[in-house]
Amino acid sequence: MKNFNLMKQEKNTIKTKIQIKKSTFVLTVLSFIILNFFLAFFINVDSIKNKVESEYFFTADFHKNVTDEEKEKLEIEILKLEGVKQVRYISKEEAFQKLQYQLDVAIPKAENPLSDSLVVFFDKPINIEGIQVKLENNENIKEVFVDGEYINYKERQLKFYKILSLSLLLVCILPVLALIYYIFYSAISIDYINNVGVIKDDEVNKARAKSVNLLPFTSASIIGTLIFFNIYIYFRNHLLLVSNGYLLLSLKEIIFIQLGIIFIINFLIWLKPIKIGVFKWVEDGK
Repeated sequence: MKNFNLMKQEKNTIKTKIQIKKSTFVLTVLSFIILNFFLAFFINVDSIKNKVESEYFFTADFHKNVTDEEKEKLEIEILKLEGVKQVRYISKEEAFQKLQYQLDVAIPKAENPLSDSLVVFFDKPINIEGIQVKLENNENIKEVFVDGEYINYKERQLKFYKILSLSLLLVCILPVLALIYYIFYSAISIDYINNVGVIKDDEVNKARAKSVNLLPFTSASIIGTLIFFNIYIYFRNHLLLVSNGYLLLSLKEIIFIQLGIIFIINFLIWLKPIKIGVFKWVEDGK
């Protein structure tokens, strides 16, 4: 009868261990799905932030009768200035066509009052003064147009996306990373405790407790990531059906970044020695 009870107790212990393993695996998979969601959100926000940064610009109108050679020379000079990202030449015909489209009216070409111009894209508003002075001192430039209200609007936009990116990192991504580490940490602790009386060498027990959890952890990270990618594709396709105006990156644009981050997490987990506080507690017999 005693042996039967011991066998039953041993069977229950094994079932409990298996259940803990399953629960840990599922929790790790879910954690990586959530982590990938926040990473994708962060990457998309960062992409929008970069797009906003690339939209700072002002225009400079040429005087009439400026030769094409002089225009090209000035364009090259401006491109060499600090803070200038891109310079685009717009003919008065192209500008006139855009104006008609915006106003939704037809105006005879002979009445075109516009001039050939340069659109100068720059990095930061702090760079605008030097670029503007350079252009205003050039004899081929008639006038420089700087839309201060537009630039201020872009500055507010940029500040918002920077705050959002930082918030995602501090409030969402880092806590989920901490949760993933805690789940892995707990799994090792449980394996160590279960083998304290079985494996006499404490260092061997510690090494074994970590090694038996590494492959399940990596498998869970891969499965969680693949599940997320499928959810992302499904969600993005349905969102684009509603409107093409949503700025949501394609899977090709995020996949390598996210896989790289998942690889780094696994790389650190495999290499980093884990010291668990419960070790001392068990060894002292307290």
